[in-house]
Amino acid sequence: MLKDSEKVVFKIKSGYSLNGLIDFNLEDKYLQFTNLGNIYVSKVDSLQGEKEDYIFYDFSKEGQKLYTELDGDSVNIIADSIPFVRVKDGESYRVYPSLIMVLDLFELVKIGQNSKKFIFDIEGKNLIMNADGDLYTGILEHDDSRLVFVSRGKRFEFNLHDLESYNNIDNMINIRGYFYVDFQSKVYRNISFMGSIQKTTLPRNIDEIVKNNSKIGVLPPQDPIVFCKVSGRLRAKEYLNKNMFLIRHEDLYVLYEKKDKKELVCKERSSFTSYYIGDCNYIVYDGQDVFNLYIDGQSAERVGFDSLKAIENKSIGFSREFRPFFIEIDDEYVSIMKSEDKCILDIEKRTISNISVNEDEFENEGFVGVEIKYKDKFVVMNLKREIITDLSANIFSEYQKSLLETTDLDEVYDNWIKSVSDMVIFNFFGHIYHMNSKYSYMMNSNIDLATKVDFLNYLYSDLQDQLSNIDLITVHMSDILERSEERYFKSMNRTCDLSQISRLQRHFFDLRNDIKMDINGIIAIIDKVSYMLLPEEMRRSSIRMLKEAQIYQIDLHIDMAYKKLGHLIYNLLPHYVAKTVKIVFETYYSFYPNYRQLDEAELKIELMERIKSTHIFRQFNMNKESRILRKDIIEDLYSLMKFASMKIDSDYYFTGGYR
Repeated sequence: MLKDSEKVVFKIKSGYSLNGLIDFNLEDKYLQFTNLGNIYVSKVDSLQGEKEDYIFYDFSKEGQKLYTELDGDSVNIIADSIPFVRVKDGESYRVYPSLIMVLDLFELVKIGQNSKKFIFDIEGKNLIMNADGDLYTGILEHDDSRLVFVSRGKRFEFNLHDLESYNNIDNMINIRGYFYVDFQSKVYRNISFMGSIQKTTLPRNIDEIVKNNSKIGVLPPQDPIVFCKVSGRLRAKEYLNKNMFLIRHEDLYVLYEKKDKKELVCKERSSFTSYYIGDCNYIVYDGQDVFNLYIDGQSAERVGFDSLKAIENKSIGFSREFRPFFIEIDDEYVSIMKSEDKCILDIEKRTISNISVNEDEFENEGFVGVEIKYKDKFVVMNLKREIITDLSANIFSEYQKSLLETTDLDEVYDNWIKSVSDMVIFNFFGHIYHMNSKYSYMMNSNIDLATKVDFLNYLYSDLQDQLSNIDLITVHMSDILERSEERYFKSMNRTCDLSQISRLQRHFFDLRNDIKMDINGIIAIIDKVSYMLLPEEMRRSSIRMLKEAQIYQIDLHIDMAYKKLGHLIYNLLPHYVAKTVKIVFETYYSFYPNYRQLDEAELKIELMERIKSTHIFRQFNMNKESRILRKDIIEDLYSLMKFASMKIDSDYYFTGGYR
C-alpha cells in the first residue's frame, strides 16, 4: 500500500532482476520507485489492492542505499540482500533478494529529482550533473570564485557571484542562477549534482556568498536569456567588452550587467536596430545610444537579434575599426559624438577642403565610406548615404556663399558649363577610361596564360556592355540636356532658343559611331580566338588541352587586344574628349543671351545649385566594384586631353617642321 502523499515517479518492466525470491513471478510485474525513495515490485495499479502479491522496500525505515556505478551514459545498480517485505494474500513477511538493474542517466536523474530522498549510493568521486536537462558525469571542485565540473575533457565553470540560491540535501546539490558556459555559448538556470557529496565539495562560506550576491530573480521559463558583450558608451557609462545578459521578455529586451546584475536597458524590441559587421559583432542603436554588441549566432537567433531591422537613423556612422558614433552638422561644425553628451571630434566646416566617397562593401546596408579632409588632416569613416549627400551639399553651400559675393555672372556661368561638360564626358568616356586601371595588371610581362584568358573574357564582356551603354547615352543625353533647359525657362515664364542642341546631338551620334568602330576593332581581334570565351569553370581544363601553336596564337591576340585598348584610351579618347568639351561649351555659350535676361542674383543662386549637384555626384565611386572616385576619372580625362595636345605640339613633323 502506498503511504499518504506517496506516488510512483518511475517504473520499469525489464532491465532488472531480483535474485533470491521463491515463487514470485516477475513477468507481469513492474519495479517502481516512489517519491519517498521506496521501491515496489507489483502489477501496475495494483498497489491499492490488499490481496495482491507484491514486495516493497521501505527506504525511509531501512536506510540501506543501492550500490551504483556510473559507466559512461549507463548506470549499473548492484545491491545485495535488500530487506524487502513481501505482501501476499493479506500477509507480509521479510525477504532479502539481490537487485541488479541497468538504467540510463536520464532515468536515474528522473528518479533522483522527483524523490525526497536519494536512494542511490554512487561509487567513487564521480557525480551526475543535470544542467537544464543536459546530463554529464564528472568531478566537482571549487576555488574561491567558482565551481568547476570536469567531464570527459569538458570544463564547466560556474561563477559563484552568479549563484542566486542553493540547497544541499541527501547527496544532491541544487543551485539556481544564470551561469554562462563559454564553450557552449549557453546560459544555464538550474543545475543539480547527484552522487557522493562531501563537505568539501562546496565552499564553506557559500551561504554568505549567496546572501551577498546581486540577483536577477526567477525569470519565466519561456523567456530566453543569452550572454553578450557590450563596448561603447551606453547610458552615460563607458564599456569595453563588458559581459552582459540579454533577456527577451515578450516584446521587451532587457540588458543586465552580468556580474552586478544591474538592469541597464529595458526597452521594446522594436526600438532596436542593428548593422551586422561580421564575426558575431553588431552595431546597435536602441533609439537612445549606439554601441557595439557581441552575441554568437545561436544566441542571436534565440532572442531574435538576428532579425532586427537595419539601422535607418542617418546620423549614425562608424569608424574603420567599427566603433559607432553620431554625426551632427550645425552652422559651424561637423561633430562626431560618442553619445548625445560626449563629443569625440569637432571639425570646423570652413576648414574642410574635400569630401570623398567610397561605395564599398557597406553599400547593401546603406553605408558608404567617406574621407573628410580638413586643415592638414583627414578622417575616414562610414556614414549613411543620405547624410553624405547632406554633408557635401552643406559644405559646398558654405563655399557657394563666399563665391556669390565675389564672383561675377560670367565666371559662374563658365563654371556651370564646366560641370555640364564633366557630366557629359564622364558618361561617354568614364567607363572606357576606367578599363585602364581595371586591367593594369596586363602590363606585367610575367602573367600566366590563365590570367590572360580571364582578361580576354572580362574584356569581351566589358566591351559588349560599352556598345549598349554608348547607344543609350547617345539616344538620351541631348534630350535630357534640352528638357532640363526647357523646364527651367518655363518655370521662369520665359522662352529659350535651344536650336544649337541639334549640333550637340549630331556630335553625340558621330561620337557613338567612332567609339563603336574602335570597340568593334578590339572585338574583331578577340573573335580570332573566340573559342576561349568560356565560363570560368571551363577555362583551366581547356587551357590544358591546347597545343603549342594555339597557345602562341591566343597569347598573341590577347596582347594585340590589350594594345588596341591602350590605343583607344591614350590616343583616341583625348581627341574625342577635346572635341566634346569644345562643342559643349560652344552650345551652352549660345544659350547665354537667354540667361542674361534673368535676374542676376537669382540666376547665380540657381547655377550654383546646379554646380553643387554635380559636385556631389563627383564625390562618389565610379561604381560599386571600384574605389576610384568619379571626380578622379573626370580629372584624368581632362589631363589626358591636355597631355595629348602637348604631345602633338611637340612633335614638329605633324606640322611640317614648324615650331
